[in-house]
Amino acid sequence: MPGIISDTTKSAKQIAQQVAKQMAQEPLEILKKGTEQITATQNQPETYEPGSEAAKTAVPPEEKAKIQAQGQRQIQALETEIREIRNAKKQKEQAREQQELVQQDAKAKEEKPLLVIASKHSRRFAGFGQKAQAEKQQTRVEKPLPPSG
Repeated sequence: MPGIISDTTKSAKQIAQQVAKQMAQEPLEILKKGTEQITATQNQPETYEPGSEAAKTAVPPEEKAKIQAQGQRQIQALETEIREIRNAKKQKEQAREQQELVQQDAKAKEEKPLLVIASKHSRRFAGFGQKAQAEKQQTRVEKPLPPSG
């Protein structure tokens, strides 16, 4: 009961989408069941004799041929619909991949570092100034300050 009630609340569009998803996921199952149904009606031994009880309920051979042809057309229609669904999925996947590539390219362009202009180097001869200053630090003697007072 809960399944029936929940199905009645769904819209026709939702039911159609659900059926399409199931068909896309299980395309071979539908074909297997369809062929079983067609072959099951053919394997039943029925004799068509006018006036008999079986003749009233049996389907004449011409009708069987029509039903079989209609079944084949329906199977072909389902197969084409399955192909269309697969193609649509592939197109969506390709579009999503292209969109991701575009986003990655945009991020790469945004993250591109700005050029930093380097300042000019000092023209002083680096060895004398620093070296002489270090030697002064080592040889410096503290002079005692006279007491103030």
